[in-house]
Amino acid sequence: MISVGVMGYNQEKYVRQAMDSVLAQQCSYPFEIVISDDASLDNTRAILEEYQQKHPGIIRLLPRAPNKGVLRNYADVVKECKGKYIAFCHCDDYWHDPLKLQKQVDFMEQNPGYGLVHTDADFYLEKSSSTIYSYHSKTHPDMPEGDVFEALLASRFSVVTPTALYTKDAMDKYVDFDEFEKAGFLYEDLPTWLALSKHVKVKFLKDSTSTYRVIDNSHSHPKNGDRKLQLLQGHYNMKMYFIKKFSVAADVVKEFEIKFNQQKFTLAYLWKKYPEAEQAFNYLKKQKAVTPKLRLKLLSLQLPVLHKTIRNIKKLYLPKTSVSRL
Repeated sequence: MISVGVMGYNQEKYVRQAMDSVLAQQCSYPFEIVISDDASLDNTRAILEEYQQKHPGIIRLLPRAPNKGVLRNYADVVKECKGKYIAFCHCDDYWHDPLKLQKQVDFMEQNPGYGLVHTDADFYLEKSSSTIYSYHSKTHPDMPEGDVFEALLASRFSVVTPTALYTKDAMDKYVDFDEFEKAGFLYEDLPTWLALSKHVKVKFLKDSTSTYRVIDNSHSHPKNGDRKLQLLQGHYNMKMYFIKKFSVAADVVKEFEIKFNQQKFTLAYLWKKYPEAEQAFNYLKKQKAVTPKLRLKLLSLQLPVLHKTIRNIKKLYLPKTSVSRL
């Protein structure tokens, strides 16, 4: 009934918690676990082999292969999934609700018009050993449901990957990984949600079922400012690809462009990247979306002493853990 995909790469520190959380699911529907280790250099694969030996009727570990990257690795796991529904739990995340699968499949079985259901999540910030509980309740209190394609494009909400469950049938019909590779996409989740949400209805469950681990200086949360801006640009390119493919309404595109440039300016300011900040500022100025605060920040990048003073003042008054920085 359900295929649980697990992907790992050099995550020996976390993999046992992820696997135990999947095996702990209290679910009346039968499920399998399909695992792909992407040529880890540590003990991740050895640990996964240990779990396969203990649970041979449930766990299938895909054969060793050269490093593929996250997109192709994900595609290969999906291809091997036999269930009516698919859910993923990467090796550095885990499911803290043992009824996650039961709740989601119950909803899908009772509402066949839906193709994807996701939930709220906790964010564990490894650097500070702190947790943001029920992240969406704080950032997206009015979560869109049903036809959410344009809302997702406009960044009005997000799908936290370990919380999602979707139909294999919709994946086979609407998600083309070869197309994603040709377009140069570097990761799997956002283009998958965009492709699915264009064709199927999406449901949000308010229960927090999963813990998303924010690892300092990981692939998705790098310390390097240039890398952060590259990731943001990659995110932009993916959405523009779908905007062009499906002729999205001009007002939705404008909303997306403004939010992107606001994010770009924030990152550029944080990392003292004046050219990128100026580019974002000029776009926002044309859209009449510049505030006095933004003008002051751009000026502070031109005058380093002012920038340093503002940063020091913010450190005194802002909390160390902030949802807005995720």
